[in-house]
Amino acid sequence: MRGIKLLKEPPAETRVFPDPTPEGDEVVVRVEAAGLCGTDLHNLYEKPWEAPCIPGHEGAGTVVAVDRPQQAKVGDHVFMMAFSSCGRCEMCRAGYFAYCKDKRRTMHGFTRNGFQAEYVRIAENQLRPLPEFMSFEQGATTMDPIGATYHALKRMNTEAAHTVGVFGLGPMGLGATAIASQMGCRVIGVEPVPYRRNLAKQLGAGEVVDPAAGNVVEQIRELTNGEGLDRALECSGKAEVLTAALDLAKPLAHVAFIAENNEATVQPSAHFNRKEVSLSGSTVFPMGEYAEICQLFADGLPTEQFITHRFSLEQADEAYQTFAGRQTGKVLFVPGSSG
Repeated sequence: MRGIKLLKEPPAETRVFPDPTPEGDEVVVRVEAAGLCGTDLHNLYEKPWEAPCIPGHEGAGTVVAVDRPQQAKVGDHVFMMAFSSCGRCEMCRAGYFAYCKDKRRTMHGFTRNGFQAEYVRIAENQLRPLPEFMSFEQGATTMDPIGATYHALKRMNTEAAHTVGVFGLGPMGLGATAIASQMGCRVIGVEPVPYRRNLAKQLGAGEVVDPAAGNVVEQIRELTNGEGLDRALECSGKAEVLTAALDLAKPLAHVAFIAENNEATVQPSAHFNRKEVSLSGSTVFPMGEYAEICQLFADGLPTEQFITHRFSLEQADEAYQTFAGRQTGKVLFVPGSSG
């Protein structure tokens, strides 16, 4: 089969790998669509090392081979969760596969072959049926840019009356923008790249803010008549942006970390004690929310505007370079695509 190999230095390459075979409860899925995530870009492609396996942790496809499955059948259309799990610990029983306590757990795209390939072998309990009303492309956006941001907004008890700030309009921020807009919220997006600001407007943002046009906090205070934000999602991975989000949080507001970030500066008294602001993080949704997330697509989530570029596996380096240029929304690998 063909799959993508990320080397110590660019470019990414398309190589031939052995075809996977089913074994026990692990089935083989033909990948129909796979997402290219910021984590793939920054933690794998742009790092001076050779990735240990095929990348890709967002995907959907068709079951093509089974061994001893409990439920999966050849021909099933499925969403694929990247995290393996024991299925028995308290985290797994709650649907939080990402926090499985089994030390042997793996993650596709990082510790075992991922979805940026023609086929992948995957445990049956990592699959969920793809509803008939959803395309494979929609399935490939479900785990991160739609699922994780939906989970964050739900955990924050976001309501239609809220003003929501989305800081950073890469795929995660754009996903949050589309969902919050669909919920009826007023969305204010913050992003330095004009292409992504314009895309956020198409996805429902009421206003967009350019950091180059002046102090972001002052711009948003002006837009909100000095009140600030009810909810904020930090999707940029920058410490100073989180500080701005906390500065803008109203009393009793909620701020969520979405992007990866190893450092941040907070002011406990000003940001928390005196405003009773809540702070949370979101990496992945629990499986109990899968049906709710699928319903977003049934209700008209604007996928066509959100997915802006499609590439074949043979265009691996072009896809990664295009995504790195930030003139995109969501980028997918789809068989037969040409850019």
